[in-house]
Amino acid sequence: MSNVRLTAKDRAFYLQRALQAADWFVNAQIKTERVWMSDHGRFVYYYFLPEKRHVPGLNWTHGRAVFVLSEAYRITGRRRYLDSMDLGSRYMKALQPLDPYYAVTYGSIREEIPQAARGGMLDGAQCASGFLMLFQATRNPDFLRRGRAFCDFLLRTWRPDLGLPWFADYVNERVEYLGADAYACIHQATAIPLWHLHRLTGEGQYVPPLLDAADRILRCQRDDGGIAFTEHPELIRDVPFNHHWGLGDTHAEKCLLRNDDAIVVVVQAAYEITKNRKYLDALVRYAGWIMANEPHVRPYNAFGIQASNVLDIGRMAGKTGEWLPWVLDHLKKHCLDLQALGTGDPRAEGGFRGEDEEGHAGIFGGKALDYVPTRNTCYMAGLLYRLSGKGTGAGFSVWGIE
Repeated sequence: MSNVRLTAKDRAFYLQRALQAADWFVNAQIKTERVWMSDHGRFVYYYFLPEKRHVPGLNWTHGRAVFVLSEAYRITGRRRYLDSMDLGSRYMKALQPLDPYYAVTYGSIREEIPQAARGGMLDGAQCASGFLMLFQATRNPDFLRRGRAFCDFLLRTWRPDLGLPWFADYVNERVEYLGADAYACIHQATAIPLWHLHRLTGEGQYVPPLLDAADRILRCQRDDGGIAFTEHPELIRDVPFNHHWGLGDTHAEKCLLRNDDAIVVVVQAAYEITKNRKYLDALVRYAGWIMANEPHVRPYNAFGIQASNVLDIGRMAGKTGEWLPWVLDHLKKHCLDLQALGTGDPRAEGGFRGEDEEGHAGIFGGKALDYVPTRNTCYMAGLLYRLSGKGTGAGFSVWGIE
């Protein structure tokens, strides 16, 4: 691949498309007609174009909305992005139990609704990083308090033998851990807010579980650089297709991660902290595997995170100019063409289409491209922010939070 430079016109175009994605979060945000309707201010999980229906968002969708909106606000200073984040943060706060009477789960984050019986830590981590992005945007100390409370929960419950907790159980006031045969690799992205808080405060107590998570990711890497969804794929027989894995004909192919939920951030953070070459070498092998084997049409969201990984690893390894052509060669088909533009529907306009979680579509039926999901829109906006030179995709990046 030859070195390529983006022009100022190119960068302005990519920023425009990223900001259209940010506008989708603002316009699709739920506004209820009555004060007693509790979904007011929630961001959506996804929007179904043919019937103008939506699924309301949960913990991680709110975090990802803030990732996109906080960069839009930082870059443009436009008040609507700040107002949208402020409104959405009310639901985020309602998901976090901060009653000291419940000492085990204090600071964790519930999954779908404030009454949820359980909360997944990978999903909650994205909401926690959202709190830290909100703190960076507003300097409101309550957002730092909440992001820290989640990280302190991880610190209390992290076990060197089992790693970070998998779920919080609010009925029985306990935490659960993954077994060796579980889909464990993307779970390590739970450590991302530990990096964000460490960057904000410089405090070192969050480093050991972060490094442990990075080492667990490396144990899932194959010799060819690809990363499987678990350290022990041979223990899992049935691998259904979804937005993370299951693509391919062989068992080995189906076990490869396509959407890795930004595990790259954890490994990059480990390198930034330790300067241990094993982390950078593993990242370079992973980027090489991505460029040799991807992208595929589905999962629709995968290219956004894969291309972001290539750009971020390239930046760290001094190969940005060499690897940028791979991103640009695939950008139109796998990113730009998926953006909903000219729809005449403000609740769809600017978002990125393609839903894979339920199989071939979402819960309303139809086709995958009838849906505008938060997942795709966040990944694609993060990629476009990177290409614009104005942002880093900060929620899913080792850079962008100070």
